[in-house]
Order: sequence, then structure tokens, then C-alpha cells
Amino acid sequence: MTKMPWLRGQILSAGLDNKIMSLDMRMGTTPAFWRNLDAEVESMSISGFDLMVATGASVNIYDLRNLDRSIQSSLSQMDVQIKCVSSIPSSRGYVVGSIDGRVAVEISNSSNPNNTRYTFRCHPKSKDGRYHLVPVNDIVINPLIRGAFVTGDNEGYVIAWDAQSKRRLFELPRYPNKVASLSYNHEGQLLAVASSYTYQEAAKTEEPPQIFVHKIDDVLQRLVSVGSSSRK
Repeated sequence: MTKMPWLRGQILSAGLDNKIMSLDMRMGTTPAFWRNLDAEVESMSISGFDLMVATGASVNIYDLRNLDRSIQSSLSQMDVQIKCVSSIPSSRGYVVGSIDGRVAVEISNSSNPNNTRYTFRCHPKSKDGRYHLVPVNDIVINPLIRGAFVTGDNEGYVIAWDAQSKRRLFELPRYPNKVASLSYNHEGQLLAVASSYTYQEAAKTEEPPQIFVHKIDDVLQRLVSVGSSSRK
């Protein structure tokens, strides 16, 4: 299983079996719907009735009220495998992260004919001035600060960006392990960072899995760590 978003009592799951499944928690454990796809699902994200599904180098958008077929299919600007996708509220847009350390922003707004499309590298440069091909494992949109999103990669870096001004907002100190997942609370005031081994390469000596929680200062764009938990 690669992703399991929740929506109003429903759980949507997808993974390497090329299937999307819907489970209504009010109706028991029998899947209410499932759909076979042509490729493995790397990531999913929900915005309103839009379900974004990342497979290969493409993003397919489905209407949650009718999952029979996709309503839009787009090839990523990066033309490489997508690792994660996160939908942008109030638009049919999304941000995707790739296996080579790049991020692509795609914003489509019916009130603005000039759609936003661009890519950039989010991984810091190495000491020799070259970029490493490090997967972007997760991207999360801030529900409070318009246009702000955070990326987490396979070398333990978490960086916040402004999609509108195309600039970096802040960078957290490097985590002891890889960044496996990111999540904001509903108000966008707390950012949770899951740091653990991600099984993308040969096993090495790893730190125990940990979850770090940070408090957002939405005025100064600073973070203050408010706690962490570890699990062996």
C-alpha cells in the first residue's frame, strides 16, 4: 500500500497491485468500490471531489462521484517517475515530487487563463556543487498559508516553499533518518514529520523511526520544535 487518504468516513487505498479501493467505514469492511489501473499507484491526493492519482510519470484526475474513468490525464513536466503528489486547494492543481529530487508545480485556475507550470530542484547542493538524485518522498500543502508547501526527501531534508513567488521560505535542520511522510493538522499550525527507513535502497544502520511535531509561526515563517516521539 502506497497511500491511504481519508474523506468523510471513507478510506481510499491504492498501491503496487494496480488498484484503487474505496471503503465506507459506516458500512463495514467490504470495499464499496475498486478500480483496476494500468500501472502501480505511487501516490494519491484529494481536493474537493477531485482525486489525483500518480502512476509512472503521469497524474490522472478522477471525480470521486464517478470513478469509472479519469476526467483528466497529464504527463509530468519532468518525464520521470513521480514519487508523490499533493493537490492544491481552490484549483485543479497539484505539486508532484520525482525520484530525481525535482518538484513540478501545476496550477490550473478557471478564473485565470494563465496557468502556472514550472519545475525546480528542492534538494540542497552537495559540497562539490553538484546535485544528487534523491527522491522527494512527500509533499504537503499548508491549509492556512496560501501557496505554501513543504517537501521531504530521502536524505532527511524538509524545506518549505512559496508556489507563487517561487522562493524558499525556510529549511529545517536535517533529520537523523529519511523523511518518509509529512502532514499538517487541519488549521495548518502544526507540521508532523515522520523520519524512518523507507526501504528504497540496501539496508544500512538506521536510527529508530521518529515523529517530530513542529509549531508554525505564520507571521515570521519560522518553526519551533514542540516535541518528538520515537518508536523502536
